Formats: sequence, C-alpha cells, structure tokens
Amino acid sequence: AIYSPSGGSAGIGFAIPVDTVKYVVNTLIRDGKVIRPVLGISYLQSKQAQALGIQRGVLILDIPEGSPAAVAGLRGTRRTETGLIQIGDVIIRVNNVDIDSEADLFRALERCKPGDKVKVTVCRFEPEGDAFKSTNIEVSIQLQSSDTSVLKQQTTK
Repeated sequence: AIYSPSGGSAGIGFAIPVDTVKYVVNTLIRDGKVIRPVLGISYLQSKQAQALGIQRGVLILDIPEGSPAAVAGLRGTRRTETGLIQIGDVIIRVNNVDIDSEADLFRALERCKPGDKVKVTVCRFEPEGDAFKSTNIEVSIQLQSSDTSVLKQQTTK
C-alpha cells in the first residue's frame, strides 16, 4: 500500500514481513484476536533513543510493578534524588538475537508462549563505576491481547 493524503503517489510504502502476516492471520483464525507476547515494559521509540545517543537496542522507559520485567529485575528510566534522569536498561539481545530496534524486539518475542523464559541481554548504567555494563537477565513472557476481537461473532435475539 502507498499512503498519500491527496490520493496521488507520495512514494511512501508500507511493507509487512510475510512471516508476521502468516502468524497474525493464523492467530486471528484460531483465537479471533491478535495475541502478542510481551515483557511488560514501555520503551522509547528508536528514533527518539538515537537522538539521545543510543544507536542500537530498545531503551526501557517504565516497568509496571508486578510485570515479568519488574520481577526479573529489569530497570526503567527514572529520576535520581537530585532530579537528574538516569537512563534505564537498553535491551540489546533476546535469546541470542541482536536487538537494534523495537521491530527486532517484536520479532524476537513473536513465537514465545506465556510462561516461556527468555534470556534478555541489557546494557545497564552502573552509577558506582560511572559506566555501562552488559548483563543477562531471564524474563518470563506474558501475553497481551488486542483490545478488539476481530472475528467475534455477534448474536442477535
């Protein structure tokens, strides 16, 4: 598909990898909704992270309490006691698959099932040594379903 607000060709194309299409279609047929495996984090978009000097990986912004990521010990971005912003963990690898962007993270998690454990490699800032250190953390996968059930049949009485 090519997007153009005026109806003409703007030269902007949208492509979806065939593996993703197959997975989503099969999931819709089987479950009636898209189910995505997640770590339980919110993250900064890659382009915004690059503006901060993070050239690869996924910067964790927030981790809800009780999420698999929080239980495993992943760290989100936060303010220090002095008001400075301390960068959270940057996910650089999942199960030995390099992660350069959020798209890579989605692909790495796509085939996981709830309860699966994945090895997440993060680049973590250690204030004590004022340096970044690579750390491996095992995280359990949870499922996040879409808000709408696409194939749900409605019955009328």
